[in-house]
Amino acid sequence: MADLDQIMGEAARTNIRTIGQFADYYRKFYQVSKWLTDSGQIGSLKRDRFFRNSLGPSLWSNIQHRLSIVERDVRPGDPYTMTQMKAAAEFVLHGTNTSMNGTKYSQQTPGLYAQNDMPYFGQSETAPSIPPVKIEETKKCFADMDHKLETVLATLQKLTTNG
Repeated sequence: MADLDQIMGEAARTNIRTIGQFADYYRKFYQVSKWLTDSGQIGSLKRDRFFRNSLGPSLWSNIQHRLSIVERDVRPGDPYTMTQMKAAAEFVLHGTNTSMNGTKYSQQTPGLYAQNDMPYFGQSETAPSIPPVKIEETKKCFADMDHKLETVLATLQKLTTNG
């Protein structure tokens, strides 16, 4: 149990930000927790709760968002399995640094997120540039749609009254 506590404490201190760090943490956590569950020292629900609690608030927020999308059958308050959380973490961290060397966040390299600055699923680090919309083009587009809708409605009305 002490080994698992040490692994969880290390994960909490490092604040996992990359797929490489997560893979390293998961490998260590899985090896120790599997032995503990197989030997009956902890149950799978407790193991899953330990895993969830050691992920850190920023990463957990992103994982939880992903799980709310892909695991719709899980009722609020019910625990997610370690397998579900692992898949969501891999999805959320996809494309991050694969290095497992424990990069220090005070010396971040480009592409790593500052503490509490990890984007949520669906967001990017920088917003895409969107060209400005011209009002004249928008008005013309709506006028064309309005004309087409009137034509379709007139045709439908003729068909229902004459048919």
